[in-house]
Amino acid sequence: NKESVKTETKETKPAENSITIEQVRAVMAEKSQAGLTSKEKELLEKYGANKLSAVNPDDYAALMEEAAQLK
Repeated sequence: NKESVKTETKETKPAENSITIEQVRAVMAEKSQAGLTSKEKELLEKYGANKLSAVNPDDYAALMEEAAQLK
């Protein structure tokens, strides 16, 4: 029984992490070109990072959503 629980956990994690760093980077690049670099830096710091590659992959979806809403 314990093995089946572990398997289910492993199967659900990739679904949660379906957002890739490339997808986040694309949104961030778009906002950067729009002149929102300082807001992007603040957003990265909120996630405990000074650059995108330092962000925890588990936070990509939330980060991308917040980045998309920057104005």
